[in-house]
Amino acid sequence: MPLFAGRTRIGWLRPELAARLAGWPRVFKSSAEAVRLLDHGGLAPVVHELAEEGFIPGWRDERYRIAGLFEIERAAARPFGLATQAVHVNGIVGDGMWLARRSRTKPTDPGMLDNLVGGGINAALSLQETLVKEAWEEAGIPAELARRATPGGKVELLREVAEGVQCETIHVYDLDLPRDFTPQNQDGEVAELKLVSLEEAQRLVVESDELTVDAALVALDFFSRRSARLASAPASAGRAT
Repeated sequence: MPLFAGRTRIGWLRPELAARLAGWPRVFKSSAEAVRLLDHGGLAPVVHELAEEGFIPGWRDERYRIAGLFEIERAAARPFGLATQAVHVNGIVGDGMWLARRSRTKPTDPGMLDNLVGGGINAALSLQETLVKEAWEEAGIPAELARRATPGGKVELLREVAEGVQCETIHVYDLDLPRDFTPQNQDGEVAELKLVSLEEAQRLVVESDELTVDAALVALDFFSRRSARLASAPASAGRAT
């Protein structure tokens, strides 16, 4: 069921949640075709009650800014199918790539392999500030090193997930790390950090289901750009000659 704010579709709702929102007629207007958000200011108490009822699992006590209109608890983004932003970093060491195994207590994708650094961009931070913050928390990367990360592509996700709908833009970065640097998790959300060859990383992405969907697509973005550079190198050298 589409969720609108004015004439703009801002999210997607499962039928059971759409039906429950009819219980707040001052905040939402429900019909057979759509649900419309009437009062941004009335969202917070609704979201808290929905969390108590089990519609919104994994409360984060962190807020996302949605469509430049309002802020909402991060855990509500997927149940409401709201568009969010994230940043992920491919940690590269020569011909190797660092991968992180998510803690088994994580509310999403527990125990799966992930990019070295990744996190949602909350309402209080910019993209660059999020990159620096997550780099330290997830891998112990100091700020001066994290700021050397270079932008890659973007990954657009729109898919049904256990919590609802993931509608997210991931900003991809690559970070060349020193060979003598060993990442160390700081926040307890990573169970393992391991360095694998680029060949093994690509095999894991293509042939296994060990990586999260997000991480696999972010790694593929890196390998696609790397292949393009390698393919163009001989032609460039020929022209230079």
